[in-house]
Amino acid sequence: MLPTFKTNLFRSFTLILTMCSLIVLSSCSGSKAFVKRGIKMEEVGMMSQAANFYFTAVSKDPYNTDGLAGLQRAGQWVLNDHLARFDEARLAGNRAVAVAAFEKAKTYQTKVERLGIGLLILGDTEAAYNRVKNDHLEEVYEEALAHLEAEKFSEALMAFDEVFGLEADYRDSRSLADIAFCEPLYRNGLNALENSQWRSAYADFNACVSRDDNFKDAKMLRDESLEKGQYGIALVNFENGSNRTGMENKLKSYVEQALSKSQDPFLHLVDRENQELILQEQQLSLSGVIDANSAVEVGELMGARAILKATVVSCDVSTSSLQRIDTRGFEGYKVAKVNEDGKKVYETKYRSVSYQKYRQSRTITVTVQLALISLATGKTEMTEIIRREQSDNTEYARYGGDHKNIYPARSNGSMWRMGRRDLMTQLQANANLKSEVSMIDEAVDQIANATRSRVEAEALRLVQ
Repeated sequence: MLPTFKTNLFRSFTLILTMCSLIVLSSCSGSKAFVKRGIKMEEVGMMSQAANFYFTAVSKDPYNTDGLAGLQRAGQWVLNDHLARFDEARLAGNRAVAVAAFEKAKTYQTKVERLGIGLLILGDTEAAYNRVKNDHLEEVYEEALAHLEAEKFSEALMAFDEVFGLEADYRDSRSLADIAFCEPLYRNGLNALENSQWRSAYADFNACVSRDDNFKDAKMLRDESLEKGQYGIALVNFENGSNRTGMENKLKSYVEQALSKSQDPFLHLVDRENQELILQEQQLSLSGVIDANSAVEVGELMGARAILKATVVSCDVSTSSLQRIDTRGFEGYKVAKVNEDGKKVYETKYRSVSYQKYRQSRTITVTVQLALISLATGKTEMTEIIRREQSDNTEYARYGGDHKNIYPARSNGSMWRMGRRDLMTQLQANANLKSEVSMIDEAVDQIANATRSRVEAEALRLVQ
């Protein structure tokens, strides 16, 4: 007899072979079914449908000879049908339709070739297609030029796109297409720039540059639009009205990080060192309300259009007392005894035991008041109170005995076997709540992200 390990290995190997065989047989069986459907379609002259069934059959089983032969026959018929439409359109002088029909034929030929079946397109047909394509390219190219000269930019771009679809490097179509794309955007950008619509101007010029990096002076005008529309924010010293020290500095740090991640190209933070130096030189404090003249002066020096003030109104921490609940359960144990055959056996019995459940919760609430003040007018552009709450709770169990053999009890005192999984989870659960510091950090981080959203909204409103 084989050793147990070798026996199990042999059984596993046999099982794998069996499963593989079943998969192969299933695939083959499915392939044959599609061949039968293909034959029926072919018998009634529905060659296109027949080709689809043969294609599926060969996809499922590349060695299905009946499927391969069927796809060769029906596939060539489908290909010839596309080529017949090409000839018909070509003779009728409809170059666009002719080109499309031949391209469809080539696509189908390539699709079937991936399964190892070659379908035939005669050399004369290929040559005829090349002549038609060249004539069609010339015609579409001339149309595109006419549209471009007439400043019908969208029509010109559509025509050039058609050219690219047939021949990517046809003449100077690429550079002309760039002109058709960029010129209307460039003109719109100029108009927006003249009307101080910085965002619109930036978007139009940036689209130009993305298409053609060297299109006229679009890059310079894009940068000019961005520079003129810049909405610089200076963060003044935040205030703390809560009973928790250091909250103002924590909030300011998180807000700085959040604002630095803004995707708005017009929004930027004034460099802190530069800001503090200017304030020292001017002997000004922006912690309180400042007059309009001082605001304008400071704004110009710092390159800022607004200051952001914030006050931590409150930081409330509520932690419940640890609740302990003595709970009844059952512990299993083995008792030895002798059965009727005189053999020693073990019987499982259960005794009532006590274990402890613990519950505790913590809630953190942070409230912040924001104010965004224009340095051009001294006007408060935005004020808002943001409040965020973080909660955590823990529920766990502890038992001094053997965890492997303990079961919870039902309310009527009977053993509840189905509740054992939950009890095991509670016995392994973490007894500690999240720390106050980490929960405060999470709340402040959420407030900082909300602040960024509000400031971005104001920047979007104020910078057209």
